[in-house]
Amino acid sequence: MALPFFKKSKDKPPAPASVPARRAAPEPVDAPLTQTVMGVGIGPDSGIVVEESSGAPQSPLDEAAILYASGQPEMAERQLKDILAQADRRAWLMLADLYCIQNREKEFEQLALDYAVRFETSPPVWRPLNGQATPAQPQNTSAASLELPGLLDRKSADALEEGMAGLDRQAPVRIDFSRIEMIDEAGAETCAKILAQARTARRLLQVSGVDRLIALLQDLNRATHSRAVHWLMLLELYQTLGQQEKFEDLAVDYAVRFEVSPPSWCDVRAAEVIQTAPVESPAADDAFRLSGDITPANDAALQQICAYAAGHAEVLVDLSQVSRVDYGSVSQFISVLMQCLGSGKSITLRGHNALIHELFRVMGIDQLAQLAPCHPV
Repeated sequence: MALPFFKKSKDKPPAPASVPARRAAPEPVDAPLTQTVMGVGIGPDSGIVVEESSGAPQSPLDEAAILYASGQPEMAERQLKDILAQADRRAWLMLADLYCIQNREKEFEQLALDYAVRFETSPPVWRPLNGQATPAQPQNTSAASLELPGLLDRKSADALEEGMAGLDRQAPVRIDFSRIEMIDEAGAETCAKILAQARTARRLLQVSGVDRLIALLQDLNRATHSRAVHWLMLLELYQTLGQQEKFEDLAVDYAVRFEVSPPSWCDVRAAEVIQTAPVESPAADDAFRLSGDITPANDAALQQICAYAAGHAEVLVDLSQVSRVDYGSVSQFISVLMQCLGSGKSITLRGHNALIHELFRVMGIDQLAQLAPCHPV
């Protein structure tokens, strides 16, 4: 496998075949980034063999990851903005996480809206990080969960409204629609009103079981004697999810079907869709956790991974509170991971932001460990 390293080139360049008699001296700039590719394999004596060769960054995305890791966030930001038009979601997620790390919520919200429109899917969720090199206290970011029963009627919708009213308006709220089997008119009308109020109040919503609910509403709307409230609830649901194209298509059908003007689309932050997942095993709670910036000044924290690995069959490292892995620490990080691999351990790195994830990919860390970033890829 190949483990690439970017570094400033210190090799003496070869003499050119011909040199112009006079050439204007260029402005002083940093030496170009070069890449040292470390080939890792098993030698004849079952040892780890490392070979090096030189290369260069493969894409502007790679360069942005290296710039950020090298402590140049402004240059990384400019690079990412230049490539947003290429519709590579990775660049959008990297820029979103940079805004979170720098606590630039206004820029993040605009980027999230543009993301939802561009990709017709739920945008990333605001998750501020401290960005400091000192360890941060673990944060409880779990959302309060409100579960609807099998019948969505006025009683259950009123209970949902009361539940939301009793929660902190700045805290995320998760609404679980997965159990719904039937929807009456009063329930649909009230639920649509609740979603609209949450949108107007800019509440942070997470929703689960939403695909099942959409399918149920679509079936109701196809009926000969369909009710306008079911159409309006589906429209509000598309609005909540940030699915503008589906919203507008349904709005046209609604206007034709009921001969009235449909609701208008509003550009707001879309809800986060939570997929139902298996309950996390107790072993996952025993992860080794790092926080802040990982730099050469605190490389000792990386060495503690080896001590953790000695007492665990599987190495699980939680990086959800890490804002940056410094470029100068990458070789030490790889050395620690290789020590764990040499002991026969499997390694998982989880929860890291998109900037770190692309750094890991560029540097070949994805060939040493399973990566589970905060944004699914």
